[in-house]
Amino acid sequence: MSALKRFLDKIRSATRSFLDKAKRNAKLFADKIMLLDLFAGLGITFKNMFKKKVTVQYPEERWEPAHRFRGMFRLDEDRCIKCTICARDCPIDIIYIDWHQEVNPETQKKEKLLDRFDIDVQRCMFCGLCEEGCPTEPKSIWLTTKTYELASYDRWDNLYVDMDELQEWKTRPAYTDEEIA
Repeated sequence: MSALKRFLDKIRSATRSFLDKAKRNAKLFADKIMLLDLFAGLGITFKNMFKKKVTVQYPEERWEPAHRFRGMFRLDEDRCIKCTICARDCPIDIIYIDWHQEVNPETQKKEKLLDRFDIDVQRCMFCGLCEEGCPTEPKSIWLTTKTYELASYDRWDNLYVDMDELQEWKTRPAYTDEEIA
């Protein structure tokens, strides 16, 4: 009796798997005949066909990035308290900060002065961890400058940014103004 039961179970499982394969093949065949994927793609195309097109006459007109866009770094030395948290928070160690203490002749208090604040942009991931780690409010270093024109004719021009460049960074690099004029 048990041998007959095992035989019937094998037949049922074989029949079930055959029917499942037949259903899958029928579905694949129906998809190929009806071209459902093609019509789904064409639906997206037709939906966007009648939307207003956005064209910017670059470089005369500039596109304004979203508020969460991470552009080039900017540093405000007056806000910076020289704590070096941004350099420690950087996962790939591309921020270099050197400072020294001097006595202010007016107040007779010790003050920290920046000697060096450099960023090696060629290795930067633009992750924003340096900005998040900054304890000052408002931030002394930030990435949301909305500057996306970082191209240059020389390979090494904008890859290493020093303290003066970080403070004087414009939303539009000077070389683009010279080319337009």
